[in-house]
Amino acid sequence: MSETNDGGLPKVLSVLDRLTEEELSHLNQVIVARLRLMQQIRAHGHMMKLHVGQSVHFTTAAGQLVSGVIARHNRKSVTVVTKDAQQWRVSPGLLKPD
Repeated sequence: MSETNDGGLPKVLSVLDRLTEEELSHLNQVIVARLRLMQQIRAHGHMMKLHVGQSVHFTTAAGQLVSGVIARHNRKSVTVVTKDAQQWRVSPGLLKPD
């Protein structure tokens, strides 16, 4: 929540106390859908900064630095091909341009 809406969270929490289990379940579905949409919008923004043929690098979960060239955009990821012809599917938010 923003700094200008400091009192909003307690109000929301007090309303939650009055909801039924069914209403809470529906609210959960709405919140999850909204979070997924926000993640997709953020990923799309990262994707728009990248183009096929661009040199990029990223760090694997094991801490290894991998460099390569973007071969294609997938729906949720980017395919990066390294000099030794390895292909990696990577979230666009993890890529850094070289």
